[in-house]
Amino acid sequence: CGTRLCDEVTGQCICPPHTLKPECVVCEPQTFGCHPLIGCEDCNCSRPGVQELTEPGCDVDSGQCRCKPNIIGRQCDLCAPGYYHYPDCRRCDCHQAGTEASVCDPVTGQCHCKVSPSMGCLSPWLHFPA
Repeated sequence: CGTRLCDEVTGQCICPPHTLKPECVVCEPQTFGCHPLIGCEDCNCSRPGVQELTEPGCDVDSGQCRCKPNIIGRQCDLCAPGYYHYPDCRRCDCHQAGTEASVCDPVTGQCHCKVSPSMGCLSPWLHFPA
C-alpha cells in the first residue's frame, strides 16, 4: 500500500472515503481532491446550474463543476456578475457606466449604483440614455 494504511491481518489497503479500490489513490466518479488519509470530497454540483453532460462530475483536482453560461461558483450555484435570478440567470437591466463592478443584486436584480455627482442613482433601477 505504500504510504497508505494497510489492514494488519490481510495486508490489504484500507481505502480512504470515496477512492477506488484496490489502489485507493484515485477518486470515485463525482468526487475530487484525493488525499491519502481523508480521501475525496463529493462534487456536490448544483443540478440546475451545470451543463447537461453525458459524464456529470467536476474537475478531479479543484472540484470545479461544469457550469452553464452565466453561472459561476465551484458548485455552479451563483449567477455571474451582471446577472441575477439563479438558476435562470437574467442579464441585469443596468447601465454599466453607472454601476459598481457587481452590477446588480444577484437575487433581485436591483442595480448597485455608483455614488458620484455626475452619475447619481435616482431610482433603484438605473437607466441612462444610450
